[in-house]
Amino acid sequence: MKTRLKLLTLVLPISLLLSGCYVNLQSKIDREVKVEISGNVPVVISNTGNSNFTTYMTQEQYVEAYIKGLKSELGGTENVIIVESGGEFLITFDQVEVKESTKIETINDTDSDDHGKEFELTTLNFVASGKVQRVSDGSTRSWTAYKDKSESTTSSRSAGQIITGDNKDKTEYREKTFDSGTAEDLTQKTGRRSGVVVVRDIGKLIK
Repeated sequence: MKTRLKLLTLVLPISLLLSGCYVNLQSKIDREVKVEISGNVPVVISNTGNSNFTTYMTQEQYVEAYIKGLKSELGGTENVIIVESGGEFLITFDQVEVKESTKIETINDTDSDDHGKEFELTTLNFVASGKVQRVSDGSTRSWTAYKDKSESTTSSRSAGQIITGDNKDKTEYREKTFDSGTAEDLTQKTGRRSGVVVVRDIGKLIK
């Protein structure tokens, strides 16, 4: 019990600190601003591995998912109004880069029959970049947003193994793989992260 209390004593302040850091990173807009979003979003896709998760979407679908995430973040920010034209600020895009790659992970567990077994795991990296322009005088700020995710291995029991009673000693390894919707989900999240940094930069450009 004392150990648990000590852990809680340590974890709670750290959690509050991290929470505070997150709040501080969210720039606030003190007055109403109208923001226009450029319709030109170049998407660059590369694949150096043996998986094909990026092919589940077309270029147009990547753009749609990215803009959906961006507008969701901007639209949820107090005092930010998205307009089709005539905005006080204009968001433009250099590109949204999507990189797919794979790597081999070898299980290192001498207590497992899977010791030495190899899994080929996929990583998806997203990098979005662009500029925020104050239309009145052309002043700009460049921004960049990142999001990535990798597949992993686990020996934890799956729901099926729990039902069948298998892998009780947790020595059987499996791959926690992506599904066909992973690329779309990460694209939207990249859009949301872009919105966070764009709001920060608008705050710095407001006179």
